[in-house]
Amino acid sequence: MKTQKVQFDGKAYDCRVVESNEGEELLIGSTLLLDALQLGSFEDKNEGFASEEAGRIYDGIFFFTNASTLQLSDEKLIAELKKDNPDWFE
Repeated sequence: MKTQKVQFDGKAYDCRVVESNEGEELLIGSTLLLDALQLGSFEDKNEGFASEEAGRIYDGIFFFTNASTLQLSDEKLIAELKKDNPDWFE
Protein backbone atom coordinates (compact mmCIF):
# COMPACT_ATOMS: atom_id res chain seq x y z
CA MET A 1 0.00 0.00 0.00
CA LYS A 2 1.61 3.21 -1.17
CA THR A 3 0.55 6.47 0.46
CA GLN A 4 1.36 10.13 0.08
CA LYS A 5 0.57 13.07 2.34
CA VAL A 6 -0.98 16.16 0.81
CA GLN A 7 -0.55 19.37 2.81
CA PHE A 8 -3.24 22.02 2.70
CA ASP A 9 -4.09 24.87 5.02
CA GLY A 10 -1.80 23.60 7.78
CA LYS A 11 -3.16 20.05 7.75
CA ALA A 12 -1.81 16.83 6.26
CA TYR A 13 -4.20 14.52 4.45
CA ASP A 14 -3.33 10.89 3.75
CA CYS A 15 -3.85 9.88 0.16
CA ARG A 16 -3.31 6.59 -1.64
CA VAL A 17 -1.26 6.04 -4.75
CA VAL A 18 -2.44 3.37 -7.18
CA GLU A 19 -1.24 2.40 -10.61
CA SER A 20 -3.42 2.69 -13.69
CA ASN A 21 -3.56 0.03 -16.37
CA GLU A 22 -0.93 2.05 -18.27
CA GLY A 23 1.48 2.21 -15.34
CA GLU A 24 0.68 5.80 -14.35
CA GLU A 25 0.62 6.57 -10.63
CA LEU A 26 -2.72 8.08 -9.63
CA LEU A 27 -3.37 9.96 -6.40
CA ILE A 28 -6.59 9.07 -4.56
CA GLY A 29 -7.72 11.61 -1.95
CA SER A 30 -10.24 11.56 0.85
CA THR A 31 -13.54 13.38 0.80
CA LEU A 32 -12.26 15.28 3.85
CA LEU A 33 -9.55 16.76 1.65
CA LEU A 34 -12.12 17.55 -1.03
CA ASP A 35 -14.27 19.38 1.52
CA ALA A 36 -11.26 21.44 2.62
CA LEU A 37 -10.35 22.34 -0.97
CA GLN A 38 -13.86 23.43 -1.97
CA LEU A 39 -14.84 25.86 0.76
CA GLY A 40 -15.56 28.71 -1.62
CA SER A 41 -18.63 29.37 -3.70
CA PHE A 42 -18.52 28.28 -7.32
CA GLU A 43 -19.52 31.84 -8.20
CA ASP A 44 -16.12 33.08 -6.97
CA LYS A 45 -13.36 33.84 -9.46
CA ASN A 46 -11.43 30.82 -8.16
CA GLU A 47 -14.34 28.53 -9.14
CA GLY A 48 -15.30 27.56 -5.63
CA PHE A 49 -11.94 26.44 -4.36
CA ALA A 50 -10.71 27.74 -1.03
CA SER A 51 -7.68 29.26 -2.81
CA GLU A 52 -5.62 29.00 -5.98
CA GLU A 53 -3.44 26.47 -4.17
CA ALA A 54 -6.56 24.38 -3.47
CA GLY A 55 -7.37 24.38 -7.18
CA ARG A 56 -3.86 23.18 -8.04
CA ILE A 57 -4.05 20.41 -5.44
CA TYR A 58 -7.47 19.37 -6.74
CA ASP A 59 -6.09 19.08 -10.27
CA GLY A 60 -3.44 16.63 -9.02
CA ILE A 61 -5.95 14.24 -7.44
CA PHE A 62 -7.38 11.55 -9.73
CA PHE A 63 -10.35 10.58 -7.54
CA PHE A 64 -11.83 11.33 -4.12
CA THR A 65 -13.40 8.68 -1.91
CA ASN A 66 -14.41 8.16 1.70
CA ALA A 67 -11.94 7.28 4.46
CA SER A 68 -13.03 3.65 4.79
CA THR A 69 -12.48 2.99 1.08
CA LEU A 70 -9.00 4.52 1.33
CA GLN A 71 -8.15 1.87 3.94
CA LEU A 72 -8.92 -1.06 1.62
CA SER A 73 -6.16 -3.27 0.23
CA ASP A 74 -4.75 -2.19 -3.13
CA GLU A 75 -6.77 -4.85 -4.95
CA LYS A 76 -10.07 -3.89 -3.29
CA LEU A 77 -9.42 -0.16 -3.70
CA ILE A 78 -8.72 -0.62 -7.40
CA ALA A 79 -11.89 -2.72 -7.74
CA GLU A 80 -13.88 0.16 -6.22
CA LEU A 81 -12.17 2.75 -8.44
CA LYS A 82 -12.79 0.61 -11.51
CA LYS A 83 -16.56 0.93 -10.99
CA ASP A 84 -16.43 4.65 -11.81
CA ASN A 85 -13.29 4.63 -13.97
CA PRO A 86 -13.26 1.40 -16.02
CA ASP A 87 -10.94 2.75 -18.70
CA TRP A 88 -8.16 3.40 -16.15
CA PHE A 89 -7.95 -0.03 -14.52
CA GLU A 90 -7.76 -3.59 -15.84
